[in-house]
Amino acid sequence: MAGRLRPRPRRQGTPRESPASTHLPLLEAAAASCGLPGAFGLGRELELAGFFELGLLDQWRLVQEQLAEHALEAPDPLAVARALAASEEPRVRFHAPGVLARLLRESPLRALAELHPLARDADFRVAEAVQAFGVRPQAEALGPEVVAPLLDWARDPSPEVRRAAVEGTRARGVWVRHLDWVRRQPALVLPLLEALRRDPARKVANAVGNALNDLSRDHPGLVLAVAGRWLAEQERGPWCERIAAKGLRTLVKEGDARALALLGFPELELEAEVEREGPEEVPPNHTLRFRLRLRSPVEARARLIYEVQTPGRQAGRPRRQRHAGGTLELPAGETVELRLRERIFDRRTAPLLDGPGRVLFFVNGREVGSAGFRIRRSLRSATGGSGPGPGPGR
Repeated sequence: MAGRLRPRPRRQGTPRESPASTHLPLLEAAAASCGLPGAFGLGRELELAGFFELGLLDQWRLVQEQLAEHALEAPDPLAVARALAASEEPRVRFHAPGVLARLLRESPLRALAELHPLARDADFRVAEAVQAFGVRPQAEALGPEVVAPLLDWARDPSPEVRRAAVEGTRARGVWVRHLDWVRRQPALVLPLLEALRRDPARKVANAVGNALNDLSRDHPGLVLAVAGRWLAEQERGPWCERIAAKGLRTLVKEGDARALALLGFPELELEAEVEREGPEEVPPNHTLRFRLRLRSPVEARARLIYEVQTPGRQAGRPRRQRHAGGTLELPAGETVELRLRERIFDRRTAPLLDGPGRVLFFVNGREVGSAGFRIRRSLRSATGGSGPGPGPGR
């Protein structure tokens, strides 16, 4: 019986701006209409400051710093920032949270009050900017004191505002530095997650799950206890299972049996057989292919994880990379066969080394089989590499 695995999506990053793709002319025109002094010189100033040589995040930060500096020359700097926040163009509104945060650097509570209306913006780009460049600096400045005003955000009718309250206080987050006080004392931010664990909006549930997952990296026991308690409640809310799955995903990928059991993947007694397809010796940038056959005496749900081990610089310490293989439905007494592939490739700072490698397969946290291979760089020129990109296949 053939098994199916869902292919992993390939992530596409956002490229930095180039002279051909820049939004700076649009920003200059919008800033001028908002009353920003010297608006039509912004593009030239940014270019002289090395804008097009910077990475994307640094480009955004430079724009926001320049906008804030120019706003300070206006009779009412906050009025200029509010006008930017009210622009019809999302790419202009995107910078408003960072400008407000800079103008009100010494008044974090006031900054939160100014950010609150902008947090209702339905454009995803602006929503990300609110939490990363607006709320996050206030969470850094106020520390645990930020939780009290954000609990008011957690009661806001807008799901975008409720989401921003969680995203802005994540231990790790997106586009931001780690929030040290949350990493050290995660219980301080739990009131926000508790307030929103039954939220009806999927985007808010995703934020709660992502926040739990951040905490699980430093405090797995706490997250297991919280997720277990939420799953055991009679009135769990519409997205409880989704929140738990997101919150435990790192522990699941590590094969934590407690996390897997909470999500309905108990330890199984399986018959397993692994077969490598193709040659034993392979070059870098080669796609490894395997057949995995599983047979369960009882009908069961199974979570597959596989770990690719390649030679490390120190003997006995291989490089390890784990991959989520997906969820399987195993019928009782039938053999399920899976075909999997994963590409091993050179990284810029860590090229692959010659030597033995291994792929280990785990089902519901227990290792069920493995297969070896060997990397030989001298094969690369002969083969020219092979195979499509990484990912499991049927």
